[in-house]
Amino acid sequence: MEKTAKSKIKVLVCPLNWGLGHATRMVPVVNAFLEQGCDVVVAASGGALQYMKDEFGNRTDYLLYLGKEIRYSRGSGFFARLTLQMPSLLYFIWAEYRWMQQTGKKLQPDIIISDNRYGARSPHILSVFVTHQLFIRMPRGMGWMEGIVRAINHRFIRAFHHCWVPDLEGEGSLSGALSQKKILEEVRFVGILSRFSGHTKYPQPELDLPESFILVILSGPEPQRSILENALEKQLTGKSVVFFRGITGESVFVKKGLHYWFNHGDNALMGFALQNCELVICRSGYSSLMDLSVFGKKAVLLPTPGQTEQEYLAHMLAQKDCVAALQQHEVQNLNSAMEKALGLKGLSCIEDKDLVNEAVKYLIEKVR
Repeated sequence: MEKTAKSKIKVLVCPLNWGLGHATRMVPVVNAFLEQGCDVVVAASGGALQYMKDEFGNRTDYLLYLGKEIRYSRGSGFFARLTLQMPSLLYFIWAEYRWMQQTGKKLQPDIIISDNRYGARSPHILSVFVTHQLFIRMPRGMGWMEGIVRAINHRFIRAFHHCWVPDLEGEGSLSGALSQKKILEEVRFVGILSRFSGHTKYPQPELDLPESFILVILSGPEPQRSILENALEKQLTGKSVVFFRGITGESVFVKKGLHYWFNHGDNALMGFALQNCELVICRSGYSSLMDLSVFGKKAVLLPTPGQTEQEYLAHMLAQKDCVAALQQHEVQNLNSAMEKALGLKGLSCIEDKDLVNEAVKYLIEKVR
């Protein structure tokens, strides 16, 4: 049934709640739909849902859409722990799918945008899967599993009508081998999806911040977030550092000596910090890298132990002399890594919102 000229397109956006990155990279997607006059409903849980509420307020509607909370180990056995949780993960994908069928009948969206939520689709609603991992990397010694994991991943993705890759195709790619072998149909590269813009001059906040500072952005699930926070606080003693702890809830600002602590920050505050810092220290999560690339920043990357995606991205960018990379257990070498990073070229400055705007317009035309 075609839409009448007066009726609005309704879009259901479903970010995964594994850290805030999946939510933050949906910001330009939601904005693009809103600019086209669409009604947007965000379906999420936990920190991702709270972040989107803080970001969009009453500009969008919200639904609680529960997902699997992944438990991380204190060591590097991420894949071993993930494998043990696989039965419950598959159950949650099935539960997500059932929820979506029921919700789809009530809400009647025209488009579903799923950021890495394999069950957030419907055969009767135009469904788009967003991922930069068309090819999931396996840990050393488990390469024999890559073909199996790839086949499963591609089967899930093919159940969607379209797949969006938040990256540029070809030499300008930020995700490298994770996305560049385009063997799936209906794959579209939609550019770097960051909540920030390098063309915006972010205002000086009315806070007692130093003129020159290092920026630390913490993210990801516990306990690894806290482990890295404690290690970096000790290593950066005596330096001017702004910390964003990656904790949702009440926004708290605390100054301890030369260290300036925020639980989290809105786009204006974080945009100012990213734009004006000398150096960024953070995980090598893909959404964080997209934010850094908008500003072309110099960085030290510390991948989450055992997360092969983050380890690959940090290693790839270090090999290109864009950043310095450290394993978390090497954090005692942070000062030399910072010195090295400051002498490198930094990440390439990449920003092109036209690609995502064009992809959004294409979907709207398909459902009219």
